[in-house]
Amino acid sequence: MNKNKETCFLIRDLLPSFIDGITSKETNKIVEEHLQECTECKNSYEDMEKELNISETLETKKKIKIFKKINHKIRTLQIIILIILIFLFGTVLTKFITLNKIETMAENINYNNYYEKIVETADKYTTQIEYYQNNNNLIMLLTRIYNNNDIFKSVEYKYNGQEYRYSNMNGEVNLTEGYAPVEPLTQLQFLNKSLFGNIGISLMPGSLRNITLNDKNCYLLKVENYLNFIDKDTGLTIKEINIANNSVIDYSYSFDSVTDSKILELIEENTK
Repeated sequence: MNKNKETCFLIRDLLPSFIDGITSKETNKIVEEHLQECTECKNSYEDMEKELNISETLETKKKIKIFKKINHKIRTLQIIILIILIFLFGTVLTKFITLNKIETMAENINYNNYYEKIVETADKYTTQIEYYQNNNNLIMLLTRIYNNNDIFKSVEYKYNGQEYRYSNMNGEVNLTEGYAPVEPLTQLQFLNKSLFGNIGISLMPGSLRNITLNDKNCYLLKVENYLNFIDKDTGLTIKEINIANNSVIDYSYSFDSVTDSKILELIEENTK
């Protein structure tokens, strides 16, 4: 083997390192000078460089493809998260608007003339309360029956400016003059009536949903241990369930149906 062939073998062994750029400056100079003089080694160099470029291109394309897949998955996840956030925001906003609507509806009801019946069933007693009001005249009738068969009755009324409280516990009667009757039970006791309070209720999962009760379209509002069934037409509670003490309260109403003569009749009937 002549000297030129030996030199070509050495140069071709160096070509991969030369192409990768890891040879020294002196070696680079020797290789470059030889490539200028030797056509065969130059062709070998160009072939190696082409193969390397093709390999790098394929690797680059593979990396780009993987990157695109990852980027697509990230964008898909971002879209899903955005859709979920929009849905949650819409749900919270809808509940917040509904709570304010309920408050407005119930507060705008004219309580000058109305009848309200409240029946509470608890573990130790059953209570029935009836309110009759016509402007400044009103009467409240309360009957509570305990599990031991004790019966408590209370009549609170205001008529022609006079106020009385009449109670009867197992036949023991007590009449108190000048006692201010209780006011109508508010139907908004489950709401905070504040911006942050309603926001807090709106953020609670499952706190408000649509339901039908006794053929009435209602909202079912859950706050802590209370379930409130609210009439969509009036904003008034028609049933309340206290999960903690296992009690149920049913409400019924009528408006513009009470007369002074009816109130006087009830006073006479219930204060004998």
